[in-house]
Amino acid sequence: MSEAEVDWRPFCSPIRDQGGCGSCTAFGTISAWEANIKIKQSKEVDLSEADLFFCSGGTCELGNTMDPVLNRAIRGVATEECCPYVDKTRLCGMGRCSEWWKTGVKLEVWHSITDIEQMKDALFLSPLVGVMAVHESFLHYVDGIYHNLGEQDQIVGYHCISIVGYSESKKAWLLRNSWGTGWGMKGYCWIQYGDSEIDEIMYSLNLSDEEPKPDEPICSYARFVSKIPLVGWSMIKLYRKIRKLIFGIEAGIP
Repeated sequence: MSEAEVDWRPFCSPIRDQGGCGSCTAFGTISAWEANIKIKQSKEVDLSEADLFFCSGGTCELGNTMDPVLNRAIRGVATEECCPYVDKTRLCGMGRCSEWWKTGVKLEVWHSITDIEQMKDALFLSPLVGVMAVHESFLHYVDGIYHNLGEQDQIVGYHCISIVGYSESKKAWLLRNSWGTGWGMKGYCWIQYGDSEIDEIMYSLNLSDEEPKPDEPICSYARFVSKIPLVGWSMIKLYRKIRKLIFGIEAGIP
């Protein structure tokens, strides 16, 4: 039976900013992953969104889908210190330290969840990875319980976030975004159950105690450059708009 309210924010890493790159699939995944490690293993880690994203075949221009990112997480990911984030497309392994696997981590397995009660049961244990449709109004969210404004509220893209709680009294999910602390409730948002396709699918993560194994890059820029992503924004103009809205500057996009 689900609890009335769950809020994992105290166990989450500091809010990140993906900048002008469509790398949300990596940010949403690592956000939930780092919190899982802190909750279940009592360790604080800072994992590399760049390593996960670019080694799963993602590009800043086209983003990526969920399956390649989650499957790459099973193979392993470096730490942020080993492979610092940049919001410009690069090849897998570029800028990564040697012997990254010695400090990196990996997942054992991931599961997709499509039943809402099962989502709540899983959230009682740890945060999940989520996917949503982004309406124009979402860009301007400040606080309160978000819901889109209907047919006139245009969908401008799809986005990966992490789900870090829910409230039965609010009838809302608590999501964690990757647009910096200047957006929303210092990077977080309550979103109404059923809104913006938020609870059509979520992903749970099972941790592994094994050390990642060194391997050749399994994906390249060319492999996915012609594919249209289901998740991860390909609309660079949208990123420029977000950055200008929040910070009053244009995104530094190549």
